[in-house]
Amino acid sequence: MKEITSYNRAVQYLNKVFKMVNNEYFENELEMPTITIQSTVGAYGHVTISKVWKTDAGNASYELNIGADYLNRPIENIVATLIHEGCHLYAMQNKIKDTSNRGCYHNRRFKKLAEERGLIIIQHPVYGWTITQPSEKTLDFCEKNELREVLINRGVVYQGNENGNKGKGSSGNPKPIAKKGNSIKWICPNCGAIIRSTRNVNVVCGDCNIPFTKVN
Repeated sequence: MKEITSYNRAVQYLNKVFKMVNNEYFENELEMPTITIQSTVGAYGHVTISKVWKTDAGNASYELNIGADYLNRPIENIVATLIHEGCHLYAMQNKIKDTSNRGCYHNRRFKKLAEERGLIIIQHPVYGWTITQPSEKTLDFCEKNELREVLINRGVVYQGNENGNKGKGSSGNPKPIAKKGNSIKWICPNCGAIIRSTRNVNVVCGDCNIPFTKVN
């Protein structure tokens, strides 16, 4: 399987992962948004409050954007952002008021929607229940579906401590990334397969016949 090292491939991959998220966490109830990758300063992602993408045939869709500057985050964090934004889409479709202050403040209705789908939600003093972290359930989802890292980003290098809270549906993660049981993550540099271990190991990918590389 080819590595995700181009913009076009990244967009295709995020569409694929969102469909998995929709199936796993929303029973395929979400309307498919138009997924974009653009820079959103101070935020990992957002959804629009109206259907801004339209076709000549009259079809319309919401925009779900993933911040281009933070695509190098671990895949479990990307998935957490997709779930976060999916909760906003679910709320809009079901007329649930999950934010206030022009979409910036995330209330307890949003917290409930997100936690029901396995996210860890922490309160921000200004933006409410918006700080989003992956949980063990998120990690299990990524491993079960053999999801791979996106190996391209724009501009900045992810440090694991940004505070993204700008705009409706914005999601941030100011604390270190959750790791399953303090495990060590390994990736096959050829096919992108991921394994985890509780100690340093010497493991060869059975498909590619090359050693796994430790992810720091």
